[in-house]
Amino acid sequence: MKFALALLALVATASAIELPNFGRGELHPVLQEFLDLVPVKKVVQITLQYYIEDKDFQKMVEYFRSEGFKQLVQDVEALPEIKVFMDYIHNAGIDIYKIVNDLNSALKLPPLTAPSYFGTYITGGINGYIQDILNVLPRKELRDLYEEKLTTSKAFADLIAQLKSDNFQQIVNKVYVHPKFQELLTHARTEGIDLIAIKELLEVLWGIKVPTY
Repeated sequence: MKFALALLALVATASAIELPNFGRGELHPVLQEFLDLVPVKKVVQITLQYYIEDKDFQKMVEYFRSEGFKQLVQDVEALPEIKVFMDYIHNAGIDIYKIVNDLNSALKLPPLTAPSYFGTYITGGINGYIQDILNVLPRKELRDLYEEKLTTSKAFADLIAQLKSDNFQQIVNKVYVHPKFQELLTHARTEGIDLIAIKELLEVLWGIKVPTY
């Protein structure tokens, strides 16, 4: 109930996502430009309606609240490579620890309920949720901004270099072979989610090479 009410409040008031920062570093304003392009109210409305109306999405939310998923998060956070990466983001001026702690807190929330008064049409299913969110994102503007910042912002270029680094690849490799992550992949395949498309997108956009199952 608390989460549902929070989403309703966010729908009514949110117009942008504010990335927490320390008021220093060049990376924060660059990433904030990307977030400013996201239509927050539409994304929240779609998410809330999926939680209310779509059984596949409800199952996914329940999995993210499970003890298995919580253990996966804890194991990932314990990786030394995660500490290196988070410290880099921290020193670049973004309060990454606040973001992670907010996520950790959210995993302990009680079951969610909300009134279903939104009139937006939703496709249905996990693939439908992904597609409905993609449909409201300004993908061309995001891609153009990505290309621009690669050449005009050293802070952003350094971030992409971190994502393509061996340290980050080791994070990907270790998370991928984690039994709980393999359970998540199996669940995704059962639900018909196009994991190959996601894998190729990560490699093309961010240079993140996902191991083959």
